[in-house]
Amino acid sequence: MADTSRNKIWVVVGASFVAVGLLIRLAIAMGGSHASPTPIASRPSLDGGGAVTVSPGGYPAPRSLCERVDFQEFAGVFQLQGARDGYNTGLEPEVVSGSMCEQSMSRGGTGTVEVTVLCSAWQDIAKAIEGFELGRAAPYGPPEAVSGLGDQAYRYRGSNHPTVGMKARVRNLDCKVEAEPKPPMTDAEVDGSFAAMQQLLQTLIPKLTH
Repeated sequence: MADTSRNKIWVVVGASFVAVGLLIRLAIAMGGSHASPTPIASRPSLDGGGAVTVSPGGYPAPRSLCERVDFQEFAGVFQLQGARDGYNTGLEPEVVSGSMCEQSMSRGGTGTVEVTVLCSAWQDIAKAIEGFELGRAAPYGPPEAVSGLGDQAYRYRGSNHPTVGMKARVRNLDCKVEAEPKPPMTDAEVDGSFAAMQQLLQTLIPKLTH
């Protein structure tokens, strides 16, 4: 009888251990269900890093550029498609920072063009001039000077790709408009794009310098 009682006790003890183990596993599973999800990569934040500290007399770094451009200057050349999108820039805020905005456009049929505006404030005028001249030496076709636009301005066409663009500088601030078409633009579309770019910059730059 004593052996039988001891066996019953061990059975009860064993069952208790099994029950405790099941409760522990259940608690772990329930806790795991509240774990944070794996982070998902995203576009650069709208802050895009800090803004450059400019020298006295310089213009501040542009921010939230999409609030200042609507690309309507291109309406006579292409059809705006979808919402514009952009973010602030500043990977080297001790040297230069700014903001960019882009807009998709259709050209009829399957043709498209992506137009991007990028405006940046450099630490000082000397740095701005240096950056401007480096841009002029980029692998484009021969740049053409544009008069009546800022302190310096030029337009360009890609030498081995269909990109066209225009860049202007006012003191420590520079702005660039660039269009990337698929397929390449016709001559009429290039001329219309250059006219739209100049008009856009003539409208935008005063907003950033006053």
